[in-house]
Amino acid sequence: MSDRAIRSIAILGGGIVGLSAACAFARALPATRVTLIATPPDPAALADRALATWPRTARFHAAIGLDEPGLLHHAGATHRLGTAFTGWSADGSGWLHSFGAHGPRAQANFHQHWLIAARAGDTTPFHAYAPAAALAVAGRMAPPSDDPASPLADVEYALRLDPPAYAAHLTGLARHLRVHIVAGVLAAIDRRDDGGVAALILADGQRIATDLFVDAGGPTAPILSSLDDGFEDWSAILPCDRLLIAEPGAPALGLVDERHAVDAGWWWLAPGRTHTAIGLAYAAALTPDDEAARVLAAETGARPHDRLALRPGRRPRAWIANVLAIGDAAIMLDPLAGISLALAQSAILRAIDLLPDATMPPTLLAEFNRRTADEAARARDFTAAHYLASGRRSGIFWRALDRCTRPDSLAITLDQFAGRGHLPHFEEDLAAPDDWRAILLGMGVRPARGDAAAQAMPPGARRAMLDTALDRARAAPGLALPYRDFYRGMIGVQPG
Repeated sequence: MSDRAIRSIAILGGGIVGLSAACAFARALPATRVTLIATPPDPAALADRALATWPRTARFHAAIGLDEPGLLHHAGATHRLGTAFTGWSADGSGWLHSFGAHGPRAQANFHQHWLIAARAGDTTPFHAYAPAAALAVAGRMAPPSDDPASPLADVEYALRLDPPAYAAHLTGLARHLRVHIVAGVLAAIDRRDDGGVAALILADGQRIATDLFVDAGGPTAPILSSLDDGFEDWSAILPCDRLLIAEPGAPALGLVDERHAVDAGWWWLAPGRTHTAIGLAYAAALTPDDEAARVLAAETGARPHDRLALRPGRRPRAWIANVLAIGDAAIMLDPLAGISLALAQSAILRAIDLLPDATMPPTLLAEFNRRTADEAARARDFTAAHYLASGRRSGIFWRALDRCTRPDSLAITLDQFAGRGHLPHFEEDLAAPDDWRAILLGMGVRPARGDAAAQAMPPGARRAMLDTALDRARAAPGLALPYRDFYRGMIGVQPG
């Protein structure tokens, strides 16, 4: 180890994000002392309460040494093929955002051929061409296939987690990786003359000095904000600033989460092995809290259990001097897209990939901040697109969306897609083009002009290609098991 190498790392935050960082740094840097200051998780930190993951989360789990069977057994995990939406489009029709390919991967711009058929009167929904969606609708599951001829080759999925069980599983891994875990509450911060942090002082008097401090302390960003309290507010873009969380529902196995638009906002349902999560997202200026409680009860039959205030936005620089902020300490989004934990774990892997030495070269920190800002902006855009491109204007919440701002990057995306079905390329985007097309076409966005290359295909050949693609997707459930049987086979016990 060089004299300038990072010899020690301290992570503030005892929730899922802090534990994720502790495991990742300890796994990647076995000669570095990693200390986790296990402060109580901030209830407003959504990444620490996250149920949903994205397919790319598997990369993070592989990096820290967790496999899927272990997550199923010990972290309460179940499989998630996508999200079903009702009431979001202008005509009120529902749609399904499923992971993975829609139509044959070998057919470039498949969605353009679907659009031509739709203009000619074909009413087959876009998600019907996705094998993962066919599995979700049938309630069946199978692992992706390595055989490109199989429709299962086009299936992608994510996991849905039980946060307490996942945190306990990460804690066990952290101890195995010799992470030093101390309980405590931050009382003060000693600053360095050069603008960095010298040490954290805990309420019991402990003084923790280290080369790199990781702030996983939630939206207040207790360490990073001591260096720079700047905040880029996205409340003009993302309209929800309240979450009303219901008492947990009964356990249930299901392959899709649900999002239901209502006049006051939207409510969610996420089935899980230990309980079903239910809640309502709304804007406090439009819907008083007591009215939100009535809406939640009327729509779901569930009673309110907790209420959280949201302030969507991000810290302009997630890494300053020797302080790195991750999770809600760096970016805050509502749970619509279920992307908060994926963002946090992506940032952790990026920090390890770009890890500087203890001198914290500004060029490396600037590169981390650039890429993190770009990824955060695209996650914001993807979330905002569900609102701003929905077409629904029924209800006080949805009518107020006309006052929302479209950031330039989202405007470019929506304008190019509305023009001819094209999606511009952005380097840092957790959502794949298939994800963008699924939500935009599902909500009823129809490009004004067709694609010249797609229009050149003879109509008979197009019809045959679409029919073949539809048959391929419909064949997927026949290759799969009912999800309860699949799950039982994976975990070896009968779920509740």
